[in-house]
Order: sequence, then structure tokens, then C-alpha cells
Amino acid sequence: MRRLLDVSLETKINGILIGVITLIIVSLSAFYLYHSSNEYYDNARRLTLQSAKTISFLPALIDGEDLSDNEKIQTLTNQYIFENDIDFVIVKNREGTILSHPDPSMIGEHEPYDEDARANIFGAYYTEKTDKYIEPSIMAMAPIYAGDEVRQLSGVVKVGYFESKIIEKIMDKLYQLSFMILTFIILSFFISRWFGKYIKSETLGYEPKEITMILKNRENIFSALDEGIMATDLSGKIIYVNEAAQKYLGIPGTADLDGCNIHEYFGSDIEKVLENSEDKPGLSYFETHLNDKEIVVIVNDLYEKEELSGHVLILRDMTEMSELSNKLTIVESLFDDLRAQSHEYKNRLHLISGLLEMEKYHGIRGVLNDEINNLDSHQNNLYGIEEDRIKALLIAKMNTANERRVELNIDDESQMDSISDKATINALITIISNLIDNAIEAVAEVSEPEISFYIGYFDGWLEVVVEDNGSGISDEDKVFEKGYSTKNGGINRGYGLYNVTVNVELLGGYIDIKSREGKTVFTVEIPLLQGGEMDDENPYS
Repeated sequence: MRRLLDVSLETKINGILIGVITLIIVSLSAFYLYHSSNEYYDNARRLTLQSAKTISFLPALIDGEDLSDNEKIQTLTNQYIFENDIDFVIVKNREGTILSHPDPSMIGEHEPYDEDARANIFGAYYTEKTDKYIEPSIMAMAPIYAGDEVRQLSGVVKVGYFESKIIEKIMDKLYQLSFMILTFIILSFFISRWFGKYIKSETLGYEPKEITMILKNRENIFSALDEGIMATDLSGKIIYVNEAAQKYLGIPGTADLDGCNIHEYFGSDIEKVLENSEDKPGLSYFETHLNDKEIVVIVNDLYEKEELSGHVLILRDMTEMSELSNKLTIVESLFDDLRAQSHEYKNRLHLISGLLEMEKYHGIRGVLNDEINNLDSHQNNLYGIEEDRIKALLIAKMNTANERRVELNIDDESQMDSISDKATINALITIISNLIDNAIEAVAEVSEPEISFYIGYFDGWLEVVVEDNGSGISDEDKVFEKGYSTKNGGINRGYGLYNVTVNVELLGGYIDIKSREGKTVFTVEIPLLQGGEMDDENPYS
């Protein structure tokens, strides 16, 4: 079987076309033949039934006296057979005596009167198939009503049409169709030969196996890459996309992107890059977010005969690197907080040590009482926060603020339930840590720096509010952009609030900022219900 299929593309096309055309022609011919044969049988039924009715109304039969004249009836039926396309007529009276028959020796013989009960007893007109007389036939029955004044059921007429004549007509039709089928098959052979050569020229002479191998090798190479690969024409229509790119775009692997426009997925970012590529050809890139992933898109130009014909886009996932950077930033922040806390307690220990040497025991008691009161105050303010990781973060931030001589006040009405999802709690830690760090930086130049922090539930959602009395923000629209900073210097500046925005969007929430001279308020709303579950009916998702 494999050897039969291991033929050239042209041969396969010839075989398929000839086979399909032959199948269609044979199917149509079979349907036509079936329809014609049914029509022949229907015509035979109509002819025999009409003949039976006509004979049953002949004067020789409806006259009660002539019904006993067998010779006269036989003559009439033979004459009717001669003049019409029927094969035999049988006439019987109601008692079953045969009055006319194609075999003269049967005249006068007796058949059971109830053999043709539907016509002989109930007066019905009908047709049926039978092989009782001479050969298989289509036979019609009609009742005879005889009498001078009052006509009564007195016999039955049977008219037959040989089935062999119908089969002969069907065979004649079949011979005609066979000639037509053969003609079309020969014609389809020449058409398929021409079409096969045309297809061969369109595939540049490659066989399907060779084309498949080329495409598979290309697809395997692109699929092995972690980077997404996309190709577009000059208008931005997608002409190729690999599996990694579909994954980044959140599109099922079975989806057909041919003909879709690249602007549907990258919007204004890609428009600016493509516009600039016309004036400044070469590599260019931009950063974007796709399905909660931070993606760097590198755009290169495609040339055909030294003319710009399209673009190639390489998509690289920077999410993991960004997450590692965020985690490192948080770890560094917590390390600084712990260092500040250690330094603060070291100062307390030095103070207690000095008071011990001076035997100022009342002073020691005062220092300890102040520290205990400070801890109690912190614990009371954090009493409503059940999430231990957030509570530990806030304690560390209070120690950092205290070392920098910044007053960080935790609202005593703050509350928060425990959260089981690690991704959610990590995002919240990033949001809160960066907002407080940003506030501490903002009040660095203020004579009496003060920061207020609140976390709780508002309208069922988790709300985080950070307020400071710094100098304010002049450009509220740009403060969340990556790399933007209100502070001077440093390559690491301008990423804290950007990370806040990224994680707020990741959780499906929103952030609001209100700023004026001497007061800045950051408000974050997260679709996190009491009990630690996310709100599935989030209108911002």
C-alpha cells in the first residue's frame, strides 16, 4: 500500500481527480437510474390500474347476462391486450370462476373467491407484485359491478404487466449512461494531467515530502526558541508567528493569526516604532506588558531585493528578571530595616550599659518603660492585621523610619485577614514596601517628617493608604512611568512606584494619587475580599 502511495505529486493529483470525477459521475448516474426505475414501476402500476378500471366498465362485463359468455369476454380481453401495452388480462366472477385467462385451458376453472378479497368482496382498486401468472408481473385489480337496474359486485378484473419489460428498459438506460460515464472519465483524465502539471510548477518542482521537510525544519527551529518570533508585511498584517509568541500573546496554538494586524496586540507602541523605522532603518525596541508578563519587543526590518518588505518582531520575556529584581529590592529593603532595627537596639543597649556604670537605675527603668510602651503601641496599632507577613513588614518599616527620624503612624483601625495565595501576598509586600519607602524619601527634607499608613476594607475591597507631608509631586501622570523619579541621580531611581503599578495591575486593582504642597496621598484599591479571596466580579479586570 505504501508503494502505491509513494508516487509523484502529479500522479497523485491525476489519480485523485479521476477518482473523484468518476465517483461523482457514477453516483449521479446511479441516482438517475434509481429514479428512472422507480418511474418505470410507477408507470406500470398506473397503466395496469387504469386498464383494469377500463375493462371493468366494458358493456360486456357490466351486463349481467353477458358475464357468463366466456368466449365473448376472452375475445374482448385479447383485443384490449393487442391495442394496449399490457401483457395479460384475467376476469373472474364473484364465485371465483375464471371467465378470461391468457391460458385458454384455465377458462372455467375455479379459484377461491376470497383470493382477491379486497376487490371481490370490498370493491377496492389496487396493485401488487405477483409471480403467480406466467412470470413476475405488476398486477392491478378492479371490481366488476354488473346488473341492469341495480349494479352489484359480481366479479374482478386482473391486468398484468411483465416485470421483465421494466428491467429491459432499465438496462437500455444503463447502457446509455455507461457510454456517457466512459466519455467523462476520458475527459477527466486529460483535465487532471493538465492540472497536475500546473500544481507542480506552482510548487517550484518540490514534492510534498520535500516541502513538508522544509517547513518542519523551519518550525522546529523557531519552536525551539524561548523568544517569540513574529513577521509582518509593511501594513502590519501578521504573516508568521511561532508558538512562543502565541503563548506571550495569550492566543491558543490552534488559532489562525494570518491576516490579523500587529496593531491589535501592541497598539501605539508598535506604531511609533514602525513609523521611525521608515526614517531610521535598523534595530529598535520597546517594552510592553502582555498577560501579566513584562515583554521586550525587538523590531528588525525585512528586505526583499533591497526594498523594505516587512518587519520581524522578537519577543523576550523579562518578567522573571524583573521579579528577581523586585525580590532583591525587597530583600535589600528588609535587610536595611533589620540593620536599622539592630542599630537602634544597639544604641539602646549602649545607653543602658552607660546608665549601669553610672548606677542610674531609675534611668534604666525609664528607657525600658519607653521601649515597652513603644512596642505596646506598635502591637496595638497592628492588632487588627492578622496577616503576619504584612505585620512583620510594617514593624521593620517603623524601625527604619524611626532611625531616619521619621514618624510613621499606623492607623489603629487598620485590619487585614490572612492570605493563603503566595503570589498575592508577594505583590502586596512589594506595593506596601515601595509606597512606604517612597514616602520616607519624600519627607527627607521636611523639618517634621510624618507618614500615615492605613490598611483595611472599603466597599468590600482591600484599601491601602499612604500619606506623607513631603513637598508633593509636580507631575502626577509620569510618576508611575518606568525610570521616572522625582529624586536626583542613580540608575536605580524611578523603579519603586513603577513596580507598585505593575503589581497593582497584576492583582486587578487601581491606584490613585493626590498631591499638593505639604501633602501627598497614595490610595490603592485591591479586589481582595475579607477572608483573603479575590473578587471574581472585578469590573477593572
